[in-house]
Amino acid sequence: MSTEPKRKFGVVVVGVGRAGSVRIRDLKDPHSSAFLNLIGYVSRRELGSLDNVRQISLEDALRSQEVDVAYICTESSSHEDYIRQFLQAGKHVLVEYPMALSFAAAQELWELAAQKARGWVENLLAQRSRGSTQLSFLLS
Repeated sequence: MSTEPKRKFGVVVVGVGRAGSVRIRDLKDPHSSAFLNLIGYVSRRELGSLDNVRQISLEDALRSQEVDVAYICTESSSHEDYIRQFLQAGKHVLVEYPMALSFAAAQELWELAAQKARGWVENLLAQRSRGSTQLSFLLS
């Protein structure tokens, strides 16, 4: 029985602060991201390549057929907007806590995800083992 996945999900990390940098590091580790393929990262700043990971524009990430999942690692106040954009583009979303700043916004995003038949998960336990949050979401 092969342990190699049949399909890898293309992931883009949005934000390269502390949380985003850790996600990039974890996604580059082949032992913790067997089901995930790091496509690149999105940042408001023009940074070029970081640790051999290419920067891509938000527009390219939203349009790309190669990107299946967005991992939102920006400041809390921008989570809602990024989640909405990626869900509307037909992407799955992983997001650092909190997903939205109000209960009403969270409900709206939940309904949008259901409407688009896309999943998202809020990372409540940032200290979980590498890749476990991503894998448990994608396998459920």
